[in-house]
Amino acid sequence: ASLPEALRQAGEWELEHAANAKASREAPYPAKAQEAVSLDSVADASSCIAQWKEYKETRLVSLQWLAEACGVAEVVAKDESDRCGLTSFKALGGGLVVEDCVKKAVAEGRPAAEVTVATASAGNHGMGVAWGARRCGCRAVIYLGERVSEQIAEKMRGIGATVKRVSGSYEESLNAAKVDSEANGWHLVQDVSWDGYVSIPARISSGYGVVAAELVDQFAKRPGGPPTHVLVNAGVGGFACGLCGYLWHKLGAARPRFMCVEPTAAPCVQHCSRTDGELTLPPNGLSTLQVGLDCRAVSPIAWSILEMGVDDFVAVPDTAIGICMRLLAENEEPVVAGESGVAGLAVLLAAAARPELREK
Repeated sequence: ASLPEALRQAGEWELEHAANAKASREAPYPAKAQEAVSLDSVADASSCIAQWKEYKETRLVSLQWLAEACGVAEVVAKDESDRCGLTSFKALGGGLVVEDCVKKAVAEGRPAAEVTVATASAGNHGMGVAWGARRCGCRAVIYLGERVSEQIAEKMRGIGATVKRVSGSYEESLNAAKVDSEANGWHLVQDVSWDGYVSIPARISSGYGVVAAELVDQFAKRPGGPPTHVLVNAGVGGFACGLCGYLWHKLGAARPRFMCVEPTAAPCVQHCSRTDGELTLPPNGLSTLQVGLDCRAVSPIAWSILEMGVDDFVAVPDTAIGICMRLLAENEEPVVAGESGVAGLAVLLAAAARPELREK
């Protein structure tokens, strides 16, 4: 893939942008948001994760060719492709909660092998839970909707999980996971909240906040200060709220401009902003190859942070994904990124190709 060709294509991509009218740079980090993610909750998660033999800080990768195309000093990617031996950051959330469940069971006199954890997933969250179960010696049952590829299902089975297929969407797989967990006494490890189910998704997002804590520490060791902009993918919002919450609580008004990116076929976070808090995206009959972001409802606990903490919401079409993956793979320091990991790069390429977007 060549940069000129990518920029040519980027000029034709139909992105959807919404500036967040509720964003407030000067507002203090809300007490309600601290119930989801706080400096203390991320520090606690970090202290647990730092003890894992699989844990190491992930690298920052320079994308200088992109910086030059965008007319900015520097662009870097936080490369999560080798986090704990997985291909994403998800072990930091699901793996952390699985460990919590197993530790509690063992403290009560139950062996780890008798513990079953369950979750619904659009992709990588299920991998994180399955990885955590293998690591802790318990059983994992992962519920997948029909849009999730069999390749992803096989990866989960390959690390020991039982995969249950559900006809329909992610939301229907979530309902099946809830029902079966209640019926069987399993531990439901879900990254989305609802009434009466808050502490586990909050713990998951605090685990994801470790990525932001690493980012702050890494930039403190570099010339030029912290980043001015951060672009983060959003599915149900758990990862985005972990990063946004930590950066807001840590840096206050000096935090970077924060942008959530998602597929045009499933822009549930942007929809939530446009409709003043309507968490569920109306049916649109569309699907996306950005499967890990193919979610139709925002987690309420995530929205408690994203509602005022996000500056911009941008949705990216699937036509942008292939060439963005190739550009990262061919970078001087190659980055292996999946279909659900490159929407932010697409936003930057589109801004480089279209001055009217750059001005926004």
